[in-house]
Amino acid sequence: MHVFITGGTRGIGQGLVNEFIKRGHVVSFTGTTQKSVDKSIEKLSGEYIGLVCDVRNSTELVTAKDKAINKFGKIDIWINNAGVSHLQKDISDLSEDEIKRVIDINVTGMIMGTNIALNEMKKQGYGSIYNFEGLGSDGRVIPKTIVYGASKRLVRYFSRACNKELKEYPNVFVGTISPGMVFTDLLLKDATKDSMKIMGILGNDVETVTPFIVKKVLKRKQYIYWLTTRKVMFKFFMSVFKHEKKNSN
Repeated sequence: MHVFITGGTRGIGQGLVNEFIKRGHVVSFTGTTQKSVDKSIEKLSGEYIGLVCDVRNSTELVTAKDKAINKFGKIDIWINNAGVSHLQKDISDLSEDEIKRVIDINVTGMIMGTNIALNEMKKQGYGSIYNFEGLGSDGRVIPKTIVYGASKRLVRYFSRACNKELKEYPNVFVGTISPGMVFTDLLLKDATKDSMKIMGILGNDVETVTPFIVKKVLKRKQYIYWLTTRKVMFKFFMSVFKHEKKNSN
């Protein structure tokens, strides 16, 4: 299969690139600079192409898509992974540039990526698109994260609404991926002491989460959740058990 991934030079995106290639698939991925693309391919082996693209620019997205198709043919799976957060501040303390950056990448970039991918997949009659959920997608409201949270809340509504427009295309769908807490720069860059405690219980490495995601994507699961309620309860139970065992020794 031919997989197209935005934001594939670091974090979860890079993990997905590695995992798809490891399983024998061809991968096209984007990064914002040539330097980031070059650095990310140093340890890659397999069939892939790294493309410079700012997802805020639809022309660059189309160009990247065209280069990917020229290299590997029709795209089977498109993953809108590119995303950013902001410093944990009250909305009144965020600058205009900080607000626009989050919305332009997480919302506009995701919507344009879906738009461009759907145009291709409708013509070819098949394909799946995945958008990344995050804090806020499930309706939780966390102070000092509300621009990021609002952008991720939109992802869930938008992705499900897209499928209402795809009834004439039974082999095309838009899905979502909820990776839970993954130890990436996006999660850790502004973490507080209290949030680090929660991450220590619920967090996982990229290498743990991405094989699970890729397996589900290849099975064409529409809505993918890593951190289910059952997993959360189990992790908290184990953390209490370990704490009590440590104190008893």
